[in-house]
Amino acid sequence: MLDRSQGTTQAGFQPGREIAAMPNDQAFLAARHGPVLASLCADELRERHPRIQAAAAAGDVRTVLTEAHALRGVAANFGLGVLAEDLLVVETAARRQDADGMHGALGRLPGEVAKALAALGQASS
Repeated sequence: MLDRSQGTTQAGFQPGREIAAMPNDQAFLAARHGPVLASLCADELRERHPRIQAAAAAGDVRTVLTEAHALRGVAANFGLGVLAEDLLVVETAARRQDADGMHGALGRLPGEVAKALAALGQASS
C-alpha cells in the first residue's frame, strides 16, 4: 500500500506483485486483516472447499469451475498465494474439461486449505 504521507510502500497488496510472492504466514495475515475479516475468509474456505470436492466427485465441472473461481478470488484477496495458484490450476483444468488435471490439483487443496486456515489463525474452528 502506498503511504501517501511518507511516499513509501508498506507490506500488503501491491499491484503487479506475483500471487506466490505474497506472504502466507499467520503474523502477516493477522496484522493485515484482523480477526473479523480472517474469520470471514475462513468461513468462505470452510464452505466452498467442500462444495468444490463434492462437485468434482459428482462430475459437476461447472460448479467446480464456479466455486474454484470464487474461492480463488477470496484466497488472492487475503494473501493466500499458494492456495490461489492451486485454485487457478483447478479452475483452468475444469474450463478445459481436463479431468485428470483437475483431480490432481484437487488433491492438493485439503492441505493448502488447512495451511490457509492456520495462517488466518482459524485452524481450530
